[in-house]
Amino acid sequence: METKIKTILECAIKAPSGHNTQPWKFKVMDHTIEILPDYSRRLPVVDADDHALFISLGCALENLLIAAHQFDWETKVSFHLEHPGKERIVVSLEKGVPINQDGLFESIPIRQSTRNEYDGKTIPEEDWNKIKKAALQEDVNVLVFNAPEEIKSITPFVKEGAISQFENKEFLKELMHWIRFNESKAEKTRDGLSSKVSGNPSVPEWLGKIFMGLSISPEKEAHKYEELILNSSGLMLFIAERNDKKAWINVGRSFERAMLQATALGVHHAHMNMPCEEVPVRKKLAAYLKLKDGMEPMLLIRLGYSEKMPYSFRRPLEEVLV
Repeated sequence: METKIKTILECAIKAPSGHNTQPWKFKVMDHTIEILPDYSRRLPVVDADDHALFISLGCALENLLIAAHQFDWETKVSFHLEHPGKERIVVSLEKGVPINQDGLFESIPIRQSTRNEYDGKTIPEEDWNKIKKAALQEDVNVLVFNAPEEIKSITPFVKEGAISQFENKEFLKELMHWIRFNESKAEKTRDGLSSKVSGNPSVPEWLGKIFMGLSISPEKEAHKYEELILNSSGLMLFIAERNDKKAWINVGRSFERAMLQATALGVHHAHMNMPCEEVPVRKKLAAYLKLKDGMEPMLLIRLGYSEKMPYSFRRPLEEVLV
């Protein structure tokens, strides 16, 4: 495989995904790269309609395009989404001219979902404007909540979503399936949510599952997320103008580009997506925000400043090639 193509693909797999499932495959043919969903890694409980899976594909697509542009390639993207189970995103590469990307390429290997507590420090308005500009994307609207009263107004939806999820035994079963309670398991699978990334101690899997099962309290989880939000500098809500696969992919592109810009500015981020994942709560949030019919809140992200955390694992490139 050509070195540049390999580098582009390695950038693509740095993309985030729900529970770090990495639900993608790539097919390389001459100067064409196809991105395919890997349905064996879907999350049927928390992502029953696969919107988060396609958002992840959008994130991978955006990283791929940014890396391709870094090597002076022009890209053409086509979407083939009409046949369930056979969807593909096709990226054609042709020699082009250099494109100024404002440091986005350099941010790909250092971007991370930073799940610790933020310090509440204000993000300068100039930086907010750069992040919002980076998020501009067809099919996507973005709302920013960075005043204390605005942030507080979104908190009840997060708490309701968290309580709904942690009361659901099937949600907990799915979550525990993807938690890597110790580093040996995380290094073996190179996917999922490792204990180190979440700031938790490494323990045997059997012990971790027992402890989690006994200690989980929906109300405590909701309070924990409330505190994380209130200590953040702001929230960004990514809204799909339509509830379909292409719009979901574009949400992923918008989100990834915005977070790469945030990373370049030293701003960290993490998902607070409970109100978007729980459909009844999502509808309440849409009504509260007076969104137009058909518009769907897809991603809620907190931003702020904190210490870096360990990075999530990624599977080797050869495991995602077909």
